[in-house]
Amino acid sequence: MKKTIKFMMGSLMLLAVVAGFNTASAQKVMTLEECRQQAVEFNKELKNAALQNKEAQINQKVARTAYLPSVGFTSSLMHRPNMDPISMPGYFLPTANSEEDAMNGNFSGTSDVWKPGTTIDLKSLTLLTGGFEVNQPVYVGGKIRYSNQQADAGVAIADLALNMKYSDVIEQTDKAFWQVASVQENIKIAEDYIKMLSELEDQMNAMYEVGLQPASEKLRVTVQKNQAELNLMTARNGLRVAKMYLNQILGQALETEIQIEYKEVASVELFDLENGLFEASNKRNELKILEKQKELSELDAKITRADYLPQVGVSAQYTSYWVRDVYEDINFQPMLAAQVSIPIFQWGQGKKKMQAAQLKVQQAETDLQHTNDLINLEVMQVKVQVEEAYERVSLAKKSVEEAEESLEETRASFEVGLNTTTDMLNSQAEWQASKARLTQAVANFEVLKTRWQSVTGNLYIPETAE
Repeated sequence: MKKTIKFMMGSLMLLAVVAGFNTASAQKVMTLEECRQQAVEFNKELKNAALQNKEAQINQKVARTAYLPSVGFTSSLMHRPNMDPISMPGYFLPTANSEEDAMNGNFSGTSDVWKPGTTIDLKSLTLLTGGFEVNQPVYVGGKIRYSNQQADAGVAIADLALNMKYSDVIEQTDKAFWQVASVQENIKIAEDYIKMLSELEDQMNAMYEVGLQPASEKLRVTVQKNQAELNLMTARNGLRVAKMYLNQILGQALETEIQIEYKEVASVELFDLENGLFEASNKRNELKILEKQKELSELDAKITRADYLPQVGVSAQYTSYWVRDVYEDINFQPMLAAQVSIPIFQWGQGKKKMQAAQLKVQQAETDLQHTNDLINLEVMQVKVQVEEAYERVSLAKKSVEEAEESLEETRASFEVGLNTTTDMLNSQAEWQASKARLTQAVANFEVLKTRWQSVTGNLYIPETAE
């Protein structure tokens, strides 16, 4: 009983620790790098790509075994019922002048020695054969070598496909991360905006009470504040949806209250965009995969040609047979054999298959060139987008500075009666809009930074993550 109580107490303490740990985990603040790592560990498509990679490696090992001899055991059983009796008539034994003539079948006559005939009545025949066999290909037109080269190319393609999926996961994670960051910043801006409106509303109420402002001016501020609070509620709901999307990417429960940590970018620097086309042509996984697929097509053509070349193989057998009521001793006997197969005439089948295989090689070459053109276009498009995003950040910063200055001037003029309530509301609204544009511009630039790495082939699995 005491042991049971101790066990229950220990379990309760463990549950309390786990619950505390889960609560702490739910409130964990995650950086972009931590989100990337968790997304990579969770992503099921990436796991499938990793499994396909292992499958390709196993197939590569299987292909290597084609160089080795194969060992097997074969056995067969034949049974023939209701056999007719086998009769052998008697005859006088032949004579020969010498033993040598007899051995050579040169008989000189017939003796008076009678050999009686015999009748064999088996009724049925049961034959059992079995043996061990070792086969070793000697020359098969290079098919084994080409098949191994195809297996090597399959492993390379699986590696590249895994890197492609990793790049997609990173790009998707960054986009979701900066979406959450952008909405969070906009919520802060909206809260500051509502705070400004609340202060202005209090000021307008005080002026209305002493008769310095009509009720319409006071209500105009209240209406604007109500609209701002409605927009804030929409933004907070948008943040919940954005966090759900990020949680889904990270493999967490959708309602997990995730918190992210990021640096508020004070200055955005434009990175080097000049070598994008060169890097993409040398690093893009899609192009490397198509190059390997072209190599596979060329190897298929060689294998097709090998089908119409001589085939040479050797084998060794160790066999025995058993016949019921006739030969029932088990006695294995060795046997060596060699086989040569030479195709001579197939009505032009080989030539036509070679032509078809060469057409597939040309198709692979065309696909490679077409994809290269599309990738070049994609790189140039993203380059333009990055340059535009950088300009947007610069213009948005300038707009924020001007909006802040305008707000200060308008507030000062409003307090001395030189500006109207509408001027003040417009100035505050422009301040909020400029801050929101800057936040969105910075988030877009950060997403495009990752996009640029992806389109130029610079997003790949670190060695420690493989």
